[in-house]
Amino acid sequence: MKAKDRLLEFLLGEGLKPLKVASAPGRIDFLNTHQDYKGLPVVAIAVNKRIYLAAVEETESVFSIKSLDLEGEPERVFEITDFTPRGQDFSDYIKACIYSLLMATKTPINKGYRIIISSDIPIGSGMGSSGSYEVAFIRLLAELLKIDLPTMMLAEIAFRAENMVMGIPCGRLDQYAAAYGGVMYLKPTWTPTVLRLNKPPFYMIVIDSGIKHKTANIHPQRQEEIRRGVQQLLSLDLPDDLREKLEGDHNAIKWENLKEEDIKPFLQSIDDIPAKRILFTIRMNDLTRIAVKILKDETLNANDLNRLRQLGVYAENPKEILCAIINKQHELLRDLYDVSLPSIERIIEAAFEAGACCAKISGAGLGGSVIAFTDSKDTINEIIQEVLAEGSKAAWCVDVDTGARIEDVWI
Repeated sequence: MKAKDRLLEFLLGEGLKPLKVASAPGRIDFLNTHQDYKGLPVVAIAVNKRIYLAAVEETESVFSIKSLDLEGEPERVFEITDFTPRGQDFSDYIKACIYSLLMATKTPINKGYRIIISSDIPIGSGMGSSGSYEVAFIRLLAELLKIDLPTMMLAEIAFRAENMVMGIPCGRLDQYAAAYGGVMYLKPTWTPTVLRLNKPPFYMIVIDSGIKHKTANIHPQRQEEIRRGVQQLLSLDLPDDLREKLEGDHNAIKWENLKEEDIKPFLQSIDDIPAKRILFTIRMNDLTRIAVKILKDETLNANDLNRLRQLGVYAENPKEILCAIINKQHELLRDLYDVSLPSIERIIEAAFEAGACCAKISGAGLGGSVIAFTDSKDTINEIIQEVLAEGSKAAWCVDVDTGARIEDVWI
């Protein structure tokens, strides 16, 4: 049963009429995975797997949160003055969002609500479930409190709730994708830039591997490896212009100005793992820059084509180049960032054998989701059946969806 229908069934069964209902989409991490926390641009696609939050009644002094997706879990109840997350329970994200909204808008929270949650976005699957949850809740609470939130402010409040209040080292990708929707190019450094791109010319299939992961367990390690590599590079006798580009934290380095031919000779003098992470960062970003030009219907120039050949992409027309870039980005995630698993590789191979033209990890990796693409509608069901036979938990053909919104009250 879909999340919206499950929520409606529960409300009817309990005789509840919601005050307001908000929803937000999940997302696929389309291009430049593992780059937004470095300040590099990323491309996300909001998809029609949504989370729904219904406020069903006001309370005098507490928030009460019930999830229809977590069987056996009791409702979480906390005082409206309790904004302190104590872990990563689903109510802690709500506390962080309330605090972040309060800090941004200075609007007093003088009453609470009972809120019911139902979601089609699998948790820990690489589809940005926590970001969608945060954005939908803040959109809902702002509507209840009659706060006018521009889309960027909505996204930023949600990002700060997870990154600054919860202390999870995420980038802005998930919250901005959930808030804006569509095919989104995000340059995440402050002040963020959001551009709309064309939809990729493929059918999109999201594959839930069934292997749970936590961003908080992956991102800090990769960030530390990059810091270590940069510090090792800075200890070498570097040209002044290269040294200047490398100074600062991992999200302040001038990655977009770094050229592989300039830095590669020095990577041989540092530890292998940090060298791989740095090389990954440069190559992924170069591929994304070219793919974005294709999604904007821009013509590739000779430098673009030369760089593609250097990275092993020899396709001819724009659609084939885009497909090859997606495959190459997965190879980089697997070989230079070490966030694939043998089971993920078997799922991708099964998708290829069933007719997929390109596929890659979506999200942090080491589990979570894979996205596969095909240019033939006739192969969709076969791809889904083959990846399920290979052990995937679930697979869906998805489409581009809109961002966070207030829903019509159905009852």
